[in-house]
Amino acid sequence: MLDERSVAICCSTFHRHEGLRALLKSLSALELREPVPEISIIITNNDPSDLVPATIAKETQKETNFEIVYLDESRRGLSFPRNRALDYATPKFDFIAFIDDDSTADPQWLQALLDAQQETTGDVITGPVLPNYEIEPPDWIQKGGFFAPVQRPNKSMLKRAYTNNILIQSQFLRDTQIRFNPDFALVGGEDTLFSRQMAQQGARIFWASNALVHDDVPAARITESWLKMRHKRTGMASGAMEKLLHPTPLIYLFILAKTVIWLALGILLYATGIILGKATRIKAQCWMAWGRGLTLGLFGKGYEEYLHER
Repeated sequence: MLDERSVAICCSTFHRHEGLRALLKSLSALELREPVPEISIIITNNDPSDLVPATIAKETQKETNFEIVYLDESRRGLSFPRNRALDYATPKFDFIAFIDDDSTADPQWLQALLDAQQETTGDVITGPVLPNYEIEPPDWIQKGGFFAPVQRPNKSMLKRAYTNNILIQSQFLRDTQIRFNPDFALVGGEDTLFSRQMAQQGARIFWASNALVHDDVPAARITESWLKMRHKRTGMASGAMEKLLHPTPLIYLFILAKTVIWLALGILLYATGIILGKATRIKAQCWMAWGRGLTLGLFGKGYEEYLHER
């Protein structure tokens, strides 16, 4: 029954003070049907020397009906603060939700996740993330759909999810003891690996198309160089991930073949971009960067994108 449910909304933060304020404001404005489940917001600060997040948590606690729990985690990287939150929340709550400190939740976000879970009895529910641009993006960004939200049929079944918009049954985590892999803490991809490992253990992942999250896109990300770097980094994480999930010599041939395919497709797409325009050419370069990243990750290369960010 809904009135018996409890939910921990988890967020790790690192030097994003205004983002954290905006997130907590949006969470305080969540609209939930009666009977409202017990809700706690778990904030894990990834830099204990930064005292501002604790102050923000205290200020928000005065303005919200939800309990706010503040935790510190000194080990740098995305995996560690998320695991700290899981270790705290998994024994205490029926469900665990994750959202990022550069995102805000739609007022119906959590209710939509809970409704989808009740309708599908899924172990994991995820939903779309809409871009919130800091500046008006150039036309080629819009035409290329580089930050466009994923469109899927409501309640469709998936093989993976991301932690900027997710609800997980705690019982599944208690049974499997799955956590975020520390080896991916600074290179990224830890959330994809986390959900794929859950899927390997039998988790049923469903899509809730009306569970909306808005993700901040700073001006620094609306550039060709950032997009190509991000695709190369995600390719590296994917190559390393495949080797971990499928520890067989054949995975090397599989990844090398995928690299060749993505490079070839990128070259062909780039050629069409001479006619179709800049958006197509940048997309082609991103495909090639992703393909190169696959092989680099397969052979143990990694770009520590979050070394300074987190």
